Amino acid sequence: MTVSEPLGKAIFTPRAIFPNYRLPRSYFLGHHAKTIRLMREMISSIDLIFEVRDARAPLSTRNAVFESLIMQKPRVVVYSKSDISAIDTKIFEKWHPDGDYCVVDTGKPSSVKALLRIAKEHCKTRDSYFGLRTMVMGMPNVGKSSLLNTLRHAGVHRGKAARTGALAGITRSIPTFVKILENPDVMVYDTPGVSLPSTIDSQTMLILSALGCTNPKLVDHTIQADFILFQLNKINPDAYSMFCPPTNDIDEFLSAYCSRMGLRVKGGYPDFTGGAAQWVDRWRRGIEGKIAYDDFTNPNALVEWEEAYLSRKRFMRGKPVADKFRVT
Repeated sequence: MTVSEPLGKAIFTPRAIFPNYRLPRSYFLGHHAKTIRLMREMISSIDLIFEVRDARAPLSTRNAVFESLIMQKPRVVVYSKSDISAIDTKIFEKWHPDGDYCVVDTGKPSSVKALLRIAKEHCKTRDSYFGLRTMVMGMPNVGKSSLLNTLRHAGVHRGKAARTGALAGITRSIPTFVKILENPDVMVYDTPGVSLPSTIDSQTMLILSALGCTNPKLVDHTIQADFILFQLNKINPDAYSMFCPPTNDIDEFLSAYCSRMGLRVKGGYPDFTGGAAQWVDRWRRGIEGKIAYDDFTNPNALVEWEEAYLSRKRFMRGKPVADKFRVT
């Protein structure tokens, strides 16, 4: 998408292409593999799945590994963090013609009432002494635990049951169930985030890093900050106007940002490293405003993602088993 902004007498034109850095393709840890094994053992006793994806990157935070786990189980795709996403949610209607999705802002208990209604409807089709058992699954840091806490607050008016944070890895094991509804009883299991054994491409890994879905040390903070600048310039260059005019130069932006935020190193020079890390974290938490990482202007985005995933899957099948989880 091309955006041109008048800047005095000059015209600002955002970059059309972001550099293709050689980045790690994997953040598949031991507890991810363990979680998949536990999910596979538990899935037969689960009645309904809530699969959570980040609304700022609804394709990049989709984990195709879950397809083989869920199989024919009823599923609702939950797009979380809608309050800080710049993506028009109408696109989800095209992706889910059957209506098996929900857009939520976990800061508002009213936004999850649709999920509670769906759970109640499923209860009507079952006759079980144990009530309805549901499971929340998704990639790391997409908002699973926040969703669980909001469902609990909206359903039974109780406090938090799961720890939350701005980075991946807060939930490391599957706890016992948490009740989110009474009469009928609905229980939910919160699960640790599970990454793909290998992402589709380096840009997907960059997106996941910017969202906090991976270890933040895997991708340099300055690269992440530059990617955020690149994305903002495509959709809203005014989003950082309090720091500097529209620019494609990350050094120019970080210099202005550090000056505004008072971030200096010895000698009075701008702390580029600290400034980049702080700015990325502020966008990760949603403090700075709305942003989109996946290309929501492309009507074929979903089809292209599926084709890219299948292509990557075929490529990985041809590699030695030892290489499948290797960080390259």
